[in-house]
Amino acid sequence: MINKLLLFIIIFCCSIISIAQTTMVEGKVGYISSQLVYVGFDNTDGISEGDSLYLIDKGNSVPVLKVKYISSKSAACERLKEIDFKADMILIANKKSIIPDKVETISNNVVLTNEEVKSEVQEVIKLDNSDPGLKTEVNGRYSLQSYSNFNNFNKRGDYQRWRHSFKLGIKNLGIDGLYFSTYSIFAYKADEWSRVSSSLGNALKVYDLNLNYKFSNSTQFWLGRYLNRKISNISIVDGLQFENSFSFLTVGLVLGSRPNFSDFGLNTKLFEYGVYLNRADTVGSGVMENTLSVFEQTNNFITDRRFIYLQHSNNIINRVNLFASTEVDLYKKEKGVSENAFSLTSLYLSAAYSPVREFSFNVSYDARKNVYYYETFKSLSDSILENETRQGFRVRTTIRPVSNLILGIHYGFRENKSDLKGSTNYGGNVSYTALPLINASAGFNFNRLSSNYLDGYVYGINIIKYLSDYRSDITFGFRQTEYTFVNNAPDLNEKALLIDFSTSAFSPFSFSISYEGVFESARTYGRILLDLTTRF
Repeated sequence: MINKLLLFIIIFCCSIISIAQTTMVEGKVGYISSQLVYVGFDNTDGISEGDSLYLIDKGNSVPVLKVKYISSKSAACERLKEIDFKADMILIANKKSIIPDKVETISNNVVLTNEEVKSEVQEVIKLDNSDPGLKTEVNGRYSLQSYSNFNNFNKRGDYQRWRHSFKLGIKNLGIDGLYFSTYSIFAYKADEWSRVSSSLGNALKVYDLNLNYKFSNSTQFWLGRYLNRKISNISIVDGLQFENSFSFLTVGLVLGSRPNFSDFGLNTKLFEYGVYLNRADTVGSGVMENTLSVFEQTNNFITDRRFIYLQHSNNIINRVNLFASTEVDLYKKEKGVSENAFSLTSLYLSAAYSPVREFSFNVSYDARKNVYYYETFKSLSDSILENETRQGFRVRTTIRPVSNLILGIHYGFRENKSDLKGSTNYGGNVSYTALPLINASAGFNFNRLSSNYLDGYVYGINIIKYLSDYRSDITFGFRQTEYTFVNNAPDLNEKALLIDFSTSAFSPFSFSISYEGVFESARTYGRILLDLTTRF
């Protein structure tokens, strides 16, 4: 028992070496025109038209740009200050709290995840309530997408898929402090409507549907389906979550159930409950956050899994972001016999270092075992005596040697105990953000993959042309893939052409159309994506 306790302390200490989750997100200046400055982001979730972008100057946040137009990964901005903007200049945006676009429920063989949303923009519209002192804030988005697949060799591969997504948030719903939010996707193939009519769960996935009420700045609860950022590893919870913040600690209680494994619907038999403790501290100019949670998950009210989750993050070292998390299982069942256990299920560590604007370095380590739900997957748990560990190591660096030029290099290694050899993945990318004459950006990327079942590489090039006068952009791309398979399967030699056009010229609507053509020696595939989105 002493050894187990010591191991637990070591794991916790490992968790105390690492990045504060923050509402701030970095963007990089791309193309600069006489009227607008274009800033690129990984995604623009939670950033709205009218928001300010900030430049960090001597520790102070200075507003320098105002978002005028926005797309899924970039923002066209008006200048608030007449400063000398340079390509790759780092700017900061403050993201609003939004409904998470990606959630997962993971079991031994099941991963349920919603499809990534192509764009996420929120515009706040204030409406007067019958109470003149109460303001109701409404923000939402509706998106209609059409996926069309076609090929020259198999009619079963020809189909059209429709996808509707809807997101709505209402603040101060009738009373001060009451907030309603929902996010759902309705997706189906045009020729498979019978599956939808037989079971709505085959097409409709609800990822968020809850009421949040704040009694005060320190006390609140959620009722319904909600993903709590502080315990996001638990995934979505259907039920009641209560949180109270004291001067030194935040305490949360959770009582509810997991979504159904098959269709993500409500299943009260998957009852779960738990508690979490969270503390955030300001250390110098940085923030440190720690979360400890203990959960019991059941199936038909019989213990399915019992575990501890630890998460630590900080950015208290100048220009260094650290993050660590781990899970420890406290229960196991073998051949029908239940017992308490102490087993390290996962350990994840990451660090990011950027001493100067022209250079950044990232490294991460992932060691995760399969997670077993002993009541849900009885046939598996009776036959498995030892969990298999997946270990992964990844390094990534970005260098900006001169203005407008970005170089990136990455290396990754991952293996399972059963693999004949580990999987190695490495490559790089080069991009130039201000091509002369055509006012466009260009990028080249290369990736090499070697594993116990294939060996090969992928490389590609793309050019993005900004049409600022039309609030639009167009992308042309080419990708080459060559894979050799170890099991004597035919080699894969594939060429792909990509074209994408998007515009926000017809506010409040945005529109995009994308085409991808894939060409092999005897087979061709094609995909067309249409997207129409409106915000309110």
